[in-house]
Amino acid sequence: MPNARTWSQRLTARARRAGITLLEIMVVLAIMALIIAVAIPSLSSIWDLEQRGIARDLAQSYRFLQSEATLRNVCFRIKYDLDEGGYSIEVGDPSTLVFGTPEEREEAQSAAEKAIKLFDTPMTNSSTSTPTESTTTQQFAGLDMAGFESKVSFPVTTRYAFVYTPQYREPQEPTPDDKPRKEEDGPNVVYSYVFPNGDIEYTVVRIVDVDDPEDGYTVEAEPVSGRVTIDPDLTEVGQSLAWLPSEAPESQ
Repeated sequence: MPNARTWSQRLTARARRAGITLLEIMVVLAIMALIIAVAIPSLSSIWDLEQRGIARDLAQSYRFLQSEATLRNVCFRIKYDLDEGGYSIEVGDPSTLVFGTPEEREEAQSAAEKAIKLFDTPMTNSSTSTPTESTTTQQFAGLDMAGFESKVSFPVTTRYAFVYTPQYREPQEPTPDDKPRKEEDGPNVVYSYVFPNGDIEYTVVRIVDVDDPEDGYTVEAEPVSGRVTIDPDLTEVGQSLAWLPSEAPESQ
């Protein structure tokens, strides 16, 4: 029969085999660090592919709408939802008017509101209503076209840095988290138009990573050439139109 010392030695050896040494823990931690170091760039590249894919799809949508607008004699409107992250495409009347400056838009809207008040009668009970988009501009409806995605929502890793068209004084940005948008202000949206002759309203859209506003893609739609480009760098608003003269030539 083995003595008590032999049993004690066996138990000690078994406990050593069942436990984990400091060296083994360090090896496991080193392996985990290596996996994390490899995985993080991979995740970043996946998110980059998402942003690039959204930019590519948006550019392709502009090109598709150009040809469709001329074929169908309609006006398309891209509705950018800055706070929700995404955009939808609507179709409307070919005679839709778009203004080149905020001042022109505000002046036209003011004139429309005055006309509505002038022709309001008590029978219509519209004197107490406030002018809406449908009373001041042409109406648009959602686009439903087989095989074409007319509504796009961003993944949680992607957002807008800004969207610009000449209808606004400055590039329009998402509402800051520390300054919630008031309900009476309405949704934070920007509109961009494609006209029946295939012309595009000058538009610059910057799509970025939610955690890195410097990492993203810029989609720029040019009005004269009709060209739509994608650039990973931040495109300065108006830079592509610098060659255009600021004034028309004088007639002799």
